[in-house]
Order: sequence, then C-alpha cells, then structure tokens
Amino acid sequence: MGEFFKQPGFGSDLKSGSKKTSQIYQGQTVYKASSDINENIRKGDQFYLDGKHKNHLEVFDRRGKFVHVLNLDGSINPSKTKVAEAEGRRLPK
Repeated sequence: MGEFFKQPGFGSDLKSGSKKTSQIYQGQTVYKASSDINENIRKGDQFYLDGKHKNHLEVFDRRGKFVHVLNLDGSINPSKTKVAEAEGRRLPK
C-alpha cells in the first residue's frame, strides 16, 4: 500500500484522506477514510488493497458492509464488484 500511496493522483489522495487502522483483513491493513476522497470513497468508508492480485481496492462502508471494488485509478470495477457482492463479503467487526 505504501508504494500505491506514493503515486500521484488517486494514490496520494487516498494517503492524505485516510488513516491506517489496527484491523487486518486477508493479510492486508484496513484504512479508514477521514474525509471524502472521491465519489467512490466517502468519509468513514473502509478499504484495503487486495492482497492476492494487488491490482484493486475493496471498499466497505463504516459498518463493514461491502460497497464496491475500485481499480487503482479510483474507477469502479464492475466485474470484480459483482463477484464480491455474490460472495457477500463483509469486514469483521
């Protein structure tokens, strides 16, 4: 995630608008948005970088309910979002 945060644009926006949490999910650190980052990540949303492929972010609301999968440019990835929705992904409390 550190390398991603160094990238100009969406990566640096995420770094400045989020805080690292103590929560780990699927081996990855979960971050929480401290402000609205863009139309796809709002204040209170939680997200982590997919540990298997490291090519997308999984976004959850403040209650841990899955919202969508984002590409590393901040756009929604519809196909991966459908898969995650079908699996009923949630962040543990």
